[in-house]
Amino acid sequence: MRYKSDGNEAEPLPPFEWLAAFDEIQEPVFVHDEHYRVLRCNAAYAAHVGLPMEDIVGRPYWLIFPRSDGPLRHCLEAVKHPFSAETSELTAEGDQIFISHDITARRPTGEFWYSRHMMENVSARREHEEADKRRAQFDEAIIAGVPGVLAVVDDKHRLVRWNDGFAALVGRAAGGLAGADLASVVAPPRLRDGIAAKLEEAFAHGAAAGAVRFAGAADETDFILAVRRLESDGSRFAACVGLGRQVAEAVDGDLAGDMAFSDAIIESAPGPYYVIDQQSNLVRWNRRLAQVAGKSDEELAGSSILATIHQDDRDLAAAKFLAAFAMGYAQMEVRVPTPGEGLRVFLKTARRFELGGVPYVTGFCVDITERRKAENALTEEKAFTDALVNSVPGAFYVLDSEGNYHAWNSYLNRLTGLCNEALRRRSHLMTIAEEDRPLAAAAMRRAFESGYSQAELHVLTRDRGIRLYYMTARRFQVGDAVFLVGVGIDTTDRMQRIHQLEEEARTDPLTRVPNRSHFLSLAAQEFARSRRYGHPLSLWMLDVDHFKNVNDAYGHHAGDLALQTLGATSRQILRDWDIMGRMGGEEFAVLLPETDATQALLVAERLRQKVASTEVPVEPGRAVHLTVSIGVATMHGNDGDVEHLIDRADQALLEAKRTGRDKVSVSDTPPRP
Repeated sequence: MRYKSDGNEAEPLPPFEWLAAFDEIQEPVFVHDEHYRVLRCNAAYAAHVGLPMEDIVGRPYWLIFPRSDGPLRHCLEAVKHPFSAETSELTAEGDQIFISHDITARRPTGEFWYSRHMMENVSARREHEEADKRRAQFDEAIIAGVPGVLAVVDDKHRLVRWNDGFAALVGRAAGGLAGADLASVVAPPRLRDGIAAKLEEAFAHGAAAGAVRFAGAADETDFILAVRRLESDGSRFAACVGLGRQVAEAVDGDLAGDMAFSDAIIESAPGPYYVIDQQSNLVRWNRRLAQVAGKSDEELAGSSILATIHQDDRDLAAAKFLAAFAMGYAQMEVRVPTPGEGLRVFLKTARRFELGGVPYVTGFCVDITERRKAENALTEEKAFTDALVNSVPGAFYVLDSEGNYHAWNSYLNRLTGLCNEALRRRSHLMTIAEEDRPLAAAAMRRAFESGYSQAELHVLTRDRGIRLYYMTARRFQVGDAVFLVGVGIDTTDRMQRIHQLEEEARTDPLTRVPNRSHFLSLAAQEFARSRRYGHPLSLWMLDVDHFKNVNDAYGHHAGDLALQTLGATSRQILRDWDIMGRMGGEEFAVLLPETDATQALLVAERLRQKVASTEVPVEPGRAVHLTVSIGVATMHGNDGDVEHLIDRADQALLEAKRTGRDKVSVSDTPPRP
């Protein structure tokens, strides 16, 4: 890569420095080719998907992240369009939301070069936007619920916000009110100066109140008007609220009208409302607070709000109220004893305001008892379920329709060495040994189709290598989504023990060669194979000469040692595929596949000589030499089964022993038809 500066071409940036700079980007970034295969990604991308770089590069990005049924829509369009472009597109990955900033580059000749994606995580931003939207909806609901008329104007007396009561009063559509002068909308010309004066008084002193007359759509109506100044983002506004009353009922003064209006609003609150001073004593409250506390207005007047709260939660509440006075806002969950309903849980808000330079805290209370009970029940149920799942003696897992892990127990974390985030993005097949993945995929497909499957699969573990697991999968459905639930049990040790027991059942414990029954089974299989394909097959019967003399002279231990030595010597002479078995006592049989009579005789003679020259140390300072007699038979076309072949070799063995021992005799007698 080269760049020009001041008309001079500079040296290319060293690749390692470019890659290091690439990794400094905190957001996940990847580059792909026209087949959507990842060419390069930064460290943030690899960390996000929980895979090493070598497992990412070369794979289609939509199998890694962001995963979908295929490439993103804008990315797909960019590959097809004959020009370079920069686009952005929202995509979801689990519970996270990203903006994919895509820059598509083409070569000067027009061919697609590469596409770079930077995945900006906007989950928190979207949550804030949703929260702002909910708050806005809540504000609108509050404004709509205010009794009477409500209007908010700027410092030029122009309408900014209003409620339905105001719109109904003036008989104007909402679109025709924005920016209109308040006085000109609600008052006849002769009364507009009075309303404007109230607004200016509020802007100058913070509040104003009094009786006014509004000209409604039908006729003129008397109102008690209260105006309060407020500020937002450095701009000043005035909130105007009014309740219709007879003028004679408002002659007692502006304060009476203001109190009546505020009382109406306070009493309309859906839950307990309160105002407290710096000593936490109640200054104002509504009837709902008195009902919840089970006290009369006389009992509440001047009493501490802490007295309405359960004694175990009073310290928490006192600290929260103190924080509200200091910081401006706080909220808390406290328990409140109520008459008839027992202990209830309330969410209390606390917001500071000042009146005449004196600070107060005001707030609403929402009963969340049932919600907390439901949440606690869910928490207890989840704790029980988690304990149950984690007590499963093996790997418990739930797979989605794509074969990805949807849920699991801690055993699977320990088994694979992967954290929850990495497992959440890991396909089940990636935890299976490569040679077993086709079998695992077939088992998953069978489970989704028929409802159940099972398989023995080799699993990649963190610190125990490859282990054999018996794995089950059963289909279940939640709504429209289909899942598989299964359990994996480590059967490695058990299968090894079974194989060991099977081997012990087939093997002579002294000489470690097949015992009689296993040898006969192997011989029958080899006889059938040789007969089917017309291959030669020979068999020996072998007997240790004068073996009883060794036992009598030196004991059975010496006899056992002699047989073990014979087995070891035979393995030196025989081929890997030759089969030797102990038929009983000192008698052995040897099966020689792919061996004709001449070869069988030569090898038998070689073994006889080797045994005769081998010393067997039977006790310190003393050794014996063994000799063997061998009978050889080669399969003829008329041999009915392997037993006939063994009988002919046995007859040849008897001939070798009858004619002097320590020799090899060959059966020339064909079997009877």
